[in-house]
Amino acid sequence: RTFERPGQDAAAGRMPPKKDSAATSNKLLRSAIDKGVDEFLCPITQELPVDPVMAEDGHVYERTAIGQWLQRSGKSPVTNLEMGQKLLDAKQVRSMLATMVKSGAISGDKADKWQERLKAEDQAREWQREAEGGDARAMCKLGASHDGADDDSEAVGKARMWYQRSAQHGYNRGLTNYANKLHNSGEKGHAALHWMEAATRGDAWACIQVAGLYSRGISGYLAQDKELAKRWCLKALACKLKDDGDGALPDEDDEAKANAWLDANADVAA
Repeated sequence: RTFERPGQDAAAGRMPPKKDSAATSNKLLRSAIDKGVDEFLCPITQELPVDPVMAEDGHVYERTAIGQWLQRSGKSPVTNLEMGQKLLDAKQVRSMLATMVKSGAISGDKADKWQERLKAEDQAREWQREAEGGDARAMCKLGASHDGADDDSEAVGKARMWYQRSAQHGYNRGLTNYANKLHNSGEKGHAALHWMEAATRGDAWACIQVAGLYSRGISGYLAQDKELAKRWCLKALACKLKDDGDGALPDEDDEAKANAWLDANADVAA
């Protein structure tokens, strides 16, 4: 009886030849591609740039990221040496990345994030087109696409401008968000007036803000009145979307804030 050792070719009495190493070659190729792609990661965001530009230090960056950096510093994020403000479009880099992502050469988290950001930019361009055509809702969404970057004065300015235009065109959530920007810039009196109007028209978030105003009071503008604060919290929970586009249903955050205030002030008469 012949006993075979694991992996031994019983018929020939010798070890079988190694199989074709295609899998190994593919793995090496993937590793080489990943390393090559890493060269195009924005040094600031550490993500593939959707709108790549070449800075004067010779490195490729996401346009918004390096733009914000240069507002704060005159030095390269990579070399820490002085460099100018000039940025050149890196269209070939964008085209190459798009081809590699679509073909599957770049995959995984890097590709997923790049596609998500590309989709967001495409959506923003569509809102831009609609907003320039007079769509007040698109104006508000476009404002929101610029919002959230408090350290980027250009983005803050664009968000405020589109919210204001949305409000001027009669969109209630645009009015609420415009009031938010006024408040953040220290214009609390004007913000309060806009919140009041938006809340009266049925915007749940504006109702929460007005409730907060009455709960705290504003020196020189509004006396503290917790009974009115409670009424506005209750109104926030009762808000509905109206046929004319006014009003906005309370979201989870609105409900949580309103209910938290009501629970903490249960003894206040409505």
